[in-house]
Amino acid sequence: MCFRERPAATAEPRAALLLRLVAVGWLIGGFLLVALAIALCLLNLHRPWGAAGAALLAGSLLLPLRMPPPAWARRFLQVSIEEMRAWFPISVVFEDEAAFKDAGPFVIGYEPHSVLPLGMCIFLPNARGMPASLTNTVVAATSTVFLAPGMRHMAFWMGCRSASREASLPVLRRALAGGSNVALTPGGVQECFYMSTDPDQEVVYLRRRSGFVRLAIEAGAPIVPVFAFGQTPHYKFWRPFIDWPRRLIPPGAMGSFVRRIGYVPLLACGWLGTAVPHQVPMHVVVGKPIRVQQNAAPSPEEVQRTLQRYIAELSRIFQQYKAAAGHAQATLTVV
Repeated sequence: MCFRERPAATAEPRAALLLRLVAVGWLIGGFLLVALAIALCLLNLHRPWGAAGAALLAGSLLLPLRMPPPAWARRFLQVSIEEMRAWFPISVVFEDEAAFKDAGPFVIGYEPHSVLPLGMCIFLPNARGMPASLTNTVVAATSTVFLAPGMRHMAFWMGCRSASREASLPVLRRALAGGSNVALTPGGVQECFYMSTDPDQEVVYLRRRSGFVRLAIEAGAPIVPVFAFGQTPHYKFWRPFIDWPRRLIPPGAMGSFVRRIGYVPLLACGWLGTAVPHQVPMHVVVGKPIRVQQNAAPSPEEVQRTLQRYIAELSRIFQQYKAAAGHAQATLTVV
């Protein structure tokens, strides 16, 4: 069987360097700026500008997410996705591209999470050069994203939806029922707790992650295993009390804290110490869809069997393609 590599999309005309860096680094940079703005306003509530800024930030949280995006936001998101693919660049390999012709919806299980699963941009509605059946996609993101003024609307317009257990299931079920795909990282932000600082030691948190499998079976949607090589080195990171110092907080207590807040506290830096990711080429392998029999009430045994099929396919993809992707010495640990 012959696998054809799809070249990375490029933006025409090319943006200036400053615009390119903003388009690639806005996701992390935007949240950092929002956090800084909140801190400045709270520290200066006694000043008119501080009180006005705090009121403006709080008021933006009351704006409905489903409001239509302005033209500039639509254009910026389109440019951002194009620049993201060209920046690393991102190459896509399909094991069976014909399986996605006039088909769907799918549940796309993308791994690894890394600091940010940036390669998921290829499945977003504004992505170009992908089968249309794969860009009609809703992306499940940590609910923390939707607590940041301003950025929450950008994430929503980009195609992200809350992945919190309470809020996400009805939304994702409706998306699948309406014919849209659901893309998620099964390991979620919890995976950041286990990931290694060595970029060649990939870790995926899957053995206790069966919710996405149940979702797929209930909808009768095939599960697409996807692995992104080269994503982990995009950022250098430090996790307090996980990387150093390690013994001040027991791992169990730290893991419980991470689950409660919905993300892993870490400091990350990319290109030249900024929020822009390092230019490490990515090779995203889209595996063959795993067909499931629709069942509105799947048994735990059926869910576990399907989860094991997904883990086996993801492991096979990793072993089969790691050398061609330039990571021949890489290892994969499933926890």
